[in-house]
Amino acid sequence: MAAVIAVLLTLLPFGLYLAWRRYGPNSGEPSSGMVLSLLLGVGLMLGTAVWWGLSRSLEPGGTYVPAVLGPDGTVQRGHTEPRR
Repeated sequence: MAAVIAVLLTLLPFGLYLAWRRYGPNSGEPSSGMVLSLLLGVGLMLGTAVWWGLSRSLEPGGTYVPAVLGPDGTVQRGHTEPRR
């Protein structure tokens, strides 16, 4: 069931775009403002993804220690430790 939902969510933007093209107000080419907004949005998305990936990366030469449940029932966050 999760795979079906994932496929539908992937196809949803394409379906909305096709509906917009078919039934939109001018049914022609998108305006230059719309194209510029789309390009800015994609650029922001990619820039944010790169920033997030670089800010959350592991330390060079470190080993990841996964999160564990402490003796008092609290979750201790995962972290990196230097290699031994």
